[in-house]
Amino acid sequence: MTPTVCQTPVMRRRQPARVDASDAPTLSVRAVRFEEVPEILRLIEGAIERGCRNHYDRAQRRAVFLVYASNLFVDAVGSFQTVAAEIGGQLAAVAQLDVGAGALRALFVDAAAQGQGVGRALLAAVEARARAAGCARLRGAMSLNAVPFYAHAGFLPCGGPARLLSAGLRVPVTWMEKSLRASRPPSSPART
Repeated sequence: MTPTVCQTPVMRRRQPARVDASDAPTLSVRAVRFEEVPEILRLIEGAIERGCRNHYDRAQRRAVFLVYASNLFVDAVGSFQTVAAEIGGQLAAVAQLDVGAGALRALFVDAAAQGQGVGRALLAAVEARARAAGCARLRGAMSLNAVPFYAHAGFLPCGGPARLLSAGLRVPVTWMEKSLRASRPPSSPART
């Protein structure tokens, strides 16, 4: 499988001034390897601690991490598509897609890479994978801190439980979904 490669304008701006913009680091997306699971768990733990600190208490953040920690080894080699995003060969983000359910199961950006366009680029790559697999929509239980991110990406609130059980604690979420069908330009009024 060929990795997806892209550059975001934010990624280019965050780099020191250079003469040639083609020197900006590229983000590549590829399948996760089983031996990367411990590194991915460290990324997820840091992402949860930094990204969720203003929306969830310590116990809730730990509970969410424990759910991923207990399942990721199996999920990484299971039927889900678990993908990693790298910048310059360094792990920057991870996402997991369940194409059978049209569900985004996870998307985490390394704490040091948050706010640089990595999540946006990885989400676009996941959406492309979902479309290629025939998904008409993508749905997920989004953490409260990520709702603005997903809304900006075109996701809309939809029905689902307001809290998920994570390691014995109920953690509030917002269910959101996005149509993956190609939008058609508005039709012109008929001339008479």
